[in-house]
Amino acid sequence: ILLKIIFSLFFKFRLLKNIMEKKEQTKNAKKFISNSPKLNFFFGLIVGIAIIAIIGLVALIVTRNNSANLKPAQKNTNQQAVNQPKDQKVDLKINADDLVLGNRNAPIKIFEFSDFQCPYCARFHPVMHKIIKTYGDKVAWIFKQFPLASHPLGMPAAIASECANEQGKFWKFSDMVYTNQKKLTSKSFEQFAQELGLNMDQYKTCVSEEKYKNKILTDYNLGIKSGVRGTPTNFINNQKVPGAVPYESMKEIIDSLLK
Repeated sequence: ILLKIIFSLFFKFRLLKNIMEKKEQTKNAKKFISNSPKLNFFFGLIVGIAIIAIIGLVALIVTRNNSANLKPAQKNTNQQAVNQPKDQKVDLKINADDLVLGNRNAPIKIFEFSDFQCPYCARFHPVMHKIIKTYGDKVAWIFKQFPLASHPLGMPAAIASECANEQGKFWKFSDMVYTNQKKLTSKSFEQFAQELGLNMDQYKTCVSEEKYKNKILTDYNLGIKSGVRGTPTNFINNQKVPGAVPYESMKEIIDSLLK
């Protein structure tokens, strides 16, 4: 509508200019539009408004198109696991060196493949704590390392967490990482270790030697073989449940299995 009004005014001024030029029969070759300063001013103003309006319209169209393209990309980062097949058979068992919260002999075992720099994992982390609090000895939470290559702090965080686990502080360390995920740096992990009161000489040696990197890679490869393609991905009694699933959905699955 705005453009129609602008172009309408444009053609009216153009017609007015032609009429005035014929009447005045000017011979000045250096004139801008006409010999009338007022007409030149108004004509230039209309042209300027028209140009600004067109630029604004183009920018608006580009912005909307970019926004429309971004939404599917954002959905894919959760993390591409939604489209993975759910019927793949797995047989995950708790190992002696696994990170387990809850009863190792619980009837419900939840294996979570997670990445410390994944925002969806940070969102899901409190859900799992709530599950443990709700079900107590009926549930075991087994944390499996799955650092994504796209997250530069994923592997360093995994190594640091395993070194914290060496001193019995994995779960508190992981809570600190996820809580502070948005402001993580390469120096954050050592700071967390200090706040948790870890033996820093032991911790630093463990981290510098990448003592548990092979263990982390074993978790990662197990995830790949089990059909994990993104984080978080859970297996509830070997039933694959990808994505940052809400508490209510997790509860529904657990309750059905307990029955």
